[in-house]
Amino acid sequence: MLDAYLKNGELFLKSKGITRVDGETIRKTYLWPIEEMSGVAVENDTDAVAILRRFGFELSGKTSELLPSFFKTSRGTCSLCGRDGQVVSNKAFIFPFERKIDSIVNERNRLAFCQEHAFKLYSGMANLFTVPVGDETLKFFFDGPERDLRRFLRGFKSFWRERFEVVVREKGEKKSYSLRVSLTLSKHHPNEAFFAVLHEFVKSLHNRRLLEEVSPKTIRAYLIQRLDKKGQRYMERVIEGSTLERLIVFLDKVQGRGREVQWGKRHLEPRDSAVYLFYENLEIPRSQRDRSKNSLEREEFIGKLLGGKFDFTLLNTIMMERAKAKLPLPLYYYTWAVSYLETFGGDFVDVETFKQVNGLGYILGRAMKGTNLERYLWELFRARGFEEFINKLVELQAKLELSLDLRPIYENQREWRVVKAILLNGMLNALYGKDRGVSE
Repeated sequence: MLDAYLKNGELFLKSKGITRVDGETIRKTYLWPIEEMSGVAVENDTDAVAILRRFGFELSGKTSELLPSFFKTSRGTCSLCGRDGQVVSNKAFIFPFERKIDSIVNERNRLAFCQEHAFKLYSGMANLFTVPVGDETLKFFFDGPERDLRRFLRGFKSFWRERFEVVVREKGEKKSYSLRVSLTLSKHHPNEAFFAVLHEFVKSLHNRRLLEEVSPKTIRAYLIQRLDKKGQRYMERVIEGSTLERLIVFLDKVQGRGREVQWGKRHLEPRDSAVYLFYENLEIPRSQRDRSKNSLEREEFIGKLLGGKFDFTLLNTIMMERAKAKLPLPLYYYTWAVSYLETFGGDFVDVETFKQVNGLGYILGRAMKGTNLERYLWELFRARGFEEFINKLVELQAKLELSLDLRPIYENQREWRVVKAILLNGMLNALYGKDRGVSE
């Protein structure tokens, strides 16, 4: 991650025509990366420090200036280039994602940089993006070959300027700052936040007809989440270019299959509806005060989605809980599942297997509707082995006087839990879904 962040700093400095970093360059340009990151004119260190704090950089309460850190040197070795000489100690505004727990990182092993690399790393914040998530923030940036990264960032920043805003309020001589990101989807956790940004980005690319031009095949995304309030530990997640590219294709497919709809008080455009009506119905109600607790399973599901897995079993747990609470099921389930499998492929569950098993579930659900056999839904859900699952399924067929071809289930016996989840999701949508075209 250190090298990827450095590349972003070097890229920003190149874009500003800076080819040599020395003390004079640092003094003249040290506010530029903060202005680029925030989109706000920064006049002095007081403003700069306040903005960095608002962006979630872990500056101490004593920090009032930035420049001295680049000139206060000691003898040592640069952690990047390996040269011995005068180095500066790492600060949260130079490379903000250093693990700092004393029991894990000895003070003598902390990061230190020559002046040139310290400033290049510091400049990496110019291409760092921040999303408020509750009381915390998600930070992310991109990496790739210079030419591709430059082109990708040009497209992403054009979109970001339309969605991201730093609001400045002045009271006397003091300024306060707040961050706003305009997103259609709700976000309470880091994976949700990145997915919500990606949804808007794909919409923007489609509307500007840039989907083909801004290709992320060689671009990877780095997501960084703070794991404690003191900023001592960070969790890093990397989404490789092949996965990022498929996620964009997947979202474009789902967006393209939506239709204009009024959902309660909310009017949804076609490119929002198929994403929104599935995503927002993945919550399991637990708390009215803290909605983040309601979306723990959604965060897990979206996290796996970002890694290239459509978790039917977890999704079935969410849908069963929502059915029990008499809440709407995630609409466009069939669209999401098919679009994902078409884009990412599958291991044993390919598109055809999904359609076959989901179809069996839908037939069973329709036959159960209006009967007193809905208890079988829960008996199948609670089945703890393949034999118990099959026995309950055969028993249900007998009760409904149906004879269905169960070969797709027998053929996937080793992964029967996933098959069971797909079958149950089909049954749930037949029993409780809004209509087949939207929610099957």
